[in-house]
Amino acid sequence: MGYTLTILGCGVMGQAVLSAIYNAPKADDESRAMYPSRIITCNNNAQSAKQVTELVRGFGTSPNGIEVESTSGDNAKAVAEARVVVLGTKPYLVEEVLQDVRTQVADKLLISLAAGWTLDQLVDYTARVARVMTNTPAKYGYGAAAVSHSPDVTADERALVSRLVGHLGLCVELPEKNMDAATALIGSGPAFALLMLESMMEAGVKLGIPLDVSRRCAAKVLEGTARMAEETGSHPAALKHQVCTPGGTTIAGLCVMEDSGVRSGIVKGIEEAANVAARLGRK
Repeated sequence: MGYTLTILGCGVMGQAVLSAIYNAPKADDESRAMYPSRIITCNNNAQSAKQVTELVRGFGTSPNGIEVESTSGDNAKAVAEARVVVLGTKPYLVEEVLQDVRTQVADKLLISLAAGWTLDQLVDYTARVARVMTNTPAKYGYGAAAVSHSPDVTADERALVSRLVGHLGLCVELPEKNMDAATALIGSGPAFALLMLESMMEAGVKLGIPLDVSRRCAAKVLEGTARMAEETGSHPAALKHQVCTPGGTTIAGLCVMEDSGVRSGIVKGIEEAANVAARLGRK
């Protein structure tokens, strides 16, 4: 019999984790024990719980036989029954939610998705904490996640976290001092990439390409470029200059973008997002 995993706050990010774990490929006998046999999701109202139930129903049967129970209004019971707890609430709700389950969460492994909440703050509730920053593409298995652990997390628990979080996409371990930067780069990053996607799409429309065609082409350009950078391991600048020809269209467009401050705007935007992340846990 496997263990129970409870997700406190199964909104966008909680559902991304739920989807990734529930739909994980069938594990072999050696790694099966890392997966829960049961997941309890906790939301603050029945309507939200119903949405989670409908989401899971659309998945069909879990490859690892995981059962999901969607609940609302009984966090303490759900946490008491769990061995591992995923904290998926908004940062401003973390204190209220954890205070309500302080007794039940003590000595559990807590996997926190809450931006800005540090390990020092979270170990006040349980000594074993994995702080995770991931993003919305994780729902589709194309996310990225940075993880940092409190000192009391065991080697086996680190392996369990890596296995579960790894189904979200890329999973890397970082020192906690880098987690606010990871919040900005990884957590907020999809919005920044989507702004680029939206801008490229609208440029295509402005130049006469139909909206749907422009959207699909822009999305495929970003997808293909990201795949090329990942698979080659080359510096983006090197790949960029491979596209440029002397006096050509690409270098002309790049010069206009540089003059408009596109590069510095992106850097400053990510810096500001990191600054806000650092303040979230102090509110």
